[in-house]
Amino acid sequence: MNVVLIGILVYILLQLVIGFVVSRGIKTETDYLLAGRKLGPGLALFTVFATWFGAETCVGSAGEAYSGGLAAVTTDPFGYALGILVMGLLFAVPLWKRKLTTLADLFRMRYGVGVERLSAVLMIPTSLLWAAAQIRAFGQVLSASSTLEVNLAITVAAAVVVIYTTAGGLLADAISDFVQGIVLIVGLVILGFLVMDDGGWQMLQSMPAERLALADRETNWLATVEAWAIPILGTVCAQEMIARVIAARSPSVARHATIGA
Repeated sequence: MNVVLIGILVYILLQLVIGFVVSRGIKTETDYLLAGRKLGPGLALFTVFATWFGAETCVGSAGEAYSGGLAAVTTDPFGYALGILVMGLLFAVPLWKRKLTTLADLFRMRYGVGVERLSAVLMIPTSLLWAAAQIRAFGQVLSASSTLEVNLAITVAAAVVVIYTTAGGLLADAISDFVQGIVLIVGLVILGFLVMDDGGWQMLQSMPAERLALADRETNWLATVEAWAIPILGTVCAQEMIARVIAARSPSVARHATIGA
């Protein structure tokens, strides 16, 4: 058993422990779905950051950038980062002040129960697909670090996520996101120094300019607008984002933590 696998297994065990410890303090629906609306700046910032930039970004987007340059990763991370900024600057405070429990509540307030139910039906598949991408990437990391077959590793990853989230709700998720975010940042900083020390700076200087362009010159403007609009607008109306915004303990925390993320 290698050191990387041991580290992953310790991280998984920590997630499960967090879920079960937090579950003991859950008394109400608000405690479960919105962490009691008590997320401070640190937890609020890191739960947005780690939720939007997790395993799928590190594995999937890194691979896309390697094969197609920065133009291949317009959506993730650049489009999603802009979406988070838009949420923080324009929508975080108004949404927090409405005291919502879910995004569907907003549609009920404005348009009635029928539209609320329709919005929930529309949001469920997109949330499942988004979560599936994260879990698949987590499973692939687990498989690459062990002797587990990919499908089995993905199943294990899914089981871990379901167990700790079901047990501890959003607060368990936020705490594990905090740990994940710290590990991710530290790991990327260390990796950055190692790469630069091993000729990375020279590689960047010799890289063709088109690989560093954010837009493909052969793509028409309408396709470019669409490529940026999907992640930005998709982020603003994502239940995962809105839950974290309205779980903050104040409108100021909601805004600043989102922008910080």
